[in-house]
Amino acid sequence: MGTLIKLELRKMLLKKRMLIVLAGSLFLSFVSIRAFSIEETYADIFSKGYGLVPLMGIMMFMMFSGAYTLEYSSNMSGLIKTTKNGKKEIVIAKSIAAGIGAAITNLSVFLTVCLSALTKHKFNGLDLPLKNLWYFGKSGSNITVIQMILIMIVTITIWSFFFAQIGLCLSSISKSAAIPFIFGGLIMGAPYVLEGFFKGMGYVKYLAFTPLWGMMSCQFIRYNIAFASALALLGIFAAGMIVFPKVTYKAFIKNQ
Repeated sequence: MGTLIKLELRKMLLKKRMLIVLAGSLFLSFVSIRAFSIEETYADIFSKGYGLVPLMGIMMFMMFSGAYTLEYSSNMSGLIKTTKNGKKEIVIAKSIAAGIGAAITNLSVFLTVCLSALTKHKFNGLDLPLKNLWYFGKSGSNITVIQMILIMIVTITIWSFFFAQIGLCLSSISKSAAIPFIFGGLIMGAPYVLEGFFKGMGYVKYLAFTPLWGMMSCQFIRYNIAFASALALLGIFAAGMIVFPKVTYKAFIKNQ
């Protein structure tokens, strides 16, 4: 199983176009932070980190979109099913590899933003409460900058695995790699695009039930989201982590 996971991870991450997009994303992540006051710069960790979500989505669904469709088109699925490591093993390996790959790319972007900001102030002021930053100005939160960074590292990692299951599920039921790329992008990008509209109508807190806000947990603090919403989101996560792999497996074994 370990060998399968490594092979799948290499197939997803070590593509030329993937490496080019990742390098470009990391460059943009670093230069997006400017040296202002410590409060302004540290607020940008979260505002720019959230603002770079489209790049995270592009990279993730570039990885996921061809996970099964390319094997279908090359008639590899039949061969895989006849091997001793076929069926469930390959689905599990892809699932784990995709989650790891997504976590690596998403954390790389976020941590590059963090590094760019923190080095500009020599890692001082990490105990600043979020309520002192303009991005969280109305939250009144006493959570510190370093605590929020650590929380986001955890949530980005966890929800990267959730998005991986969505992408793999879409790939397993599609004949074209374009379909999971487009629909996966919509699932992740819709809350990002709609936030401004929902905020104007007073409905922005409903976005707390989306996977994107689960991953970018700073939004929970920014908008004072109730703890009950976080519990509901955990339920969505658990259900998705059960349902999507099952759908993926059924689609994979039926495809000829």
